[in-house]
Amino acid sequence: MSTPAWSAYDEGYLRAYQWSGSLAAGSPLPQEAATVAMGPGELTHLHVSPIAISGFFGENQEVGRSFFLIGGPVGLAVTGAASYAHHQSKKRQAEQAAIPRWHNLGTADLVMTNQRLVVTNQAQSKSLLYAEAGPLAATTGANGVPAVQLQPANMPVLQFASPWAPMLYVFVHYLVDGQAPGVPIPDGLLDRARAEGRY
Repeated sequence: MSTPAWSAYDEGYLRAYQWSGSLAAGSPLPQEAATVAMGPGELTHLHVSPIAISGFFGENQEVGRSFFLIGGPVGLAVTGAASYAHHQSKKRQAEQAAIPRWHNLGTADLVMTNQRLVVTNQAQSKSLLYAEAGPLAATTGANGVPAVQLQPANMPVLQFASPWAPMLYVFVHYLVDGQAPGVPIPDGLLDRARAEGRY
């Protein structure tokens, strides 16, 4: 049985694992040059680009009640029935759209500072302060891409997917919790890393 080729996902998990150990041993978080406007005392620790963004929400579609009626009694019955059928179809579509599901929101740059996550997409920036962003969970996105997700106040659940998402998970938890978290890594990854001399 052949060993799968080392991937960017594997590298992201391995680096997150190594950083978790280094932080637990007392190493400071890395610092990077700022790529966004910073507040007083703010430091950049990680820049991930591109990162895929998804949101979990249902769409709000209005169902208008419009009836277009033509002609005498037969025409009224036919066009009334057609209008009713059309309205019911639109209503079913709106009900389906309202069921929460994952929506691809595109890609962005993500900057992690000691105070917030800054997401920049098409020249628009959104700051997610750690105090308002809710807990950051490690997960797997579409096609097995490592990801993290959180639910900021008054926003849907957001998911950020990238090979470097495991490092984002480690760094944010270290900042917020004051200690390095365990890293959920794929089975056999450390053995493969040792076999290839990466760890």
